[in-house]
Amino acid sequence: MATLEGGAYDDVLFGTRFDDIIAAKAGADFIFGDEGDDMLYGGDGDDTLFGGDDNDILFGNNGSDSLFGDAGNDILNGGAGDDLLSAGDGNDTLIGGAGDDVLLGGAGADILNGGAGDDVLDGGAGNDILTGGAGSDVFVFSGGGGNDVVLDFTAGEDLLQISAGINGTDIASADDVAARATQVGSSTVIDLGNGDTLTLMNVDADHVASHPSLYFIVG
Repeated sequence: MATLEGGAYDDVLFGTRFDDIIAAKAGADFIFGDEGDDMLYGGDGDDTLFGGDDNDILFGNNGSDSLFGDAGNDILNGGAGDDLLSAGDGNDTLIGGAGDDVLLGGAGADILNGGAGDDVLDGGAGNDILTGGAGSDVFVFSGGGGNDVVLDFTAGEDLLQISAGINGTDIASADDVAARATQVGSSTVIDLGNGDTLTLMNVDADHVASHPSLYFIVG
C-alpha cells in the first residue's frame, strides 16, 4: 500500500497497482488511483479524481470537483461545491453533498443521492435507486435504464426529464408519459417501454394523470 500526500499547490498524483491512499490537500489537483482498492481525497480546490480499476472511494471535499469511478464498485462523494460524479462500470454509490451537482450512474445497479442543492441525476443502465435530496432536482431517463426507483420526488419542485420516443415509444409530451402511469400500492409505476420502468415512491398516479406538467418534461 502506498500513501501519497499533495501540497498547497496544483498537484498531479498517481497511485500504484496496490491499494493506495492519496490525499491532495489544497489546489486544483489531479489524482489517478490506477489499480487496487484506493481511497482518494481531493481536499480544497477544484479537483479531478479518477478511481481506475477495482473498488475505490473518492471524496472531493470542498470545491467544484469531478469524480470518475471508472471500473469496480465505487463510492463517490462530491462534498461541498458544484460537483460532477460519474460512476462508470460497476454497482456504485454516488453522493453529491452540498451544491448543485450532476450525478451519472453509468452501467450497473447504482445508488444516487444528490444531497442539498439543485441536482441532476441520471442512473444510466441498470436498476438504480435515486434520491434527489433537498432542492429542485431533475431526474433524467433516456432509455435502456432498467427498473429505476425515485424515493423522494416532489411535484412542483422536482422534474422527470424523459427522452422523446424513449425506447421506441410514441412519447412526445408530458401527457404521453402520464398516460403510461399506474398505481401499485402507494407508488406510481411508469412504463417507459422495452421493459424499462420508473417507480415514484409514495406518489399518487391520479395526481400524475391530472397534473403531468408538474412531473415531466419531454425532449
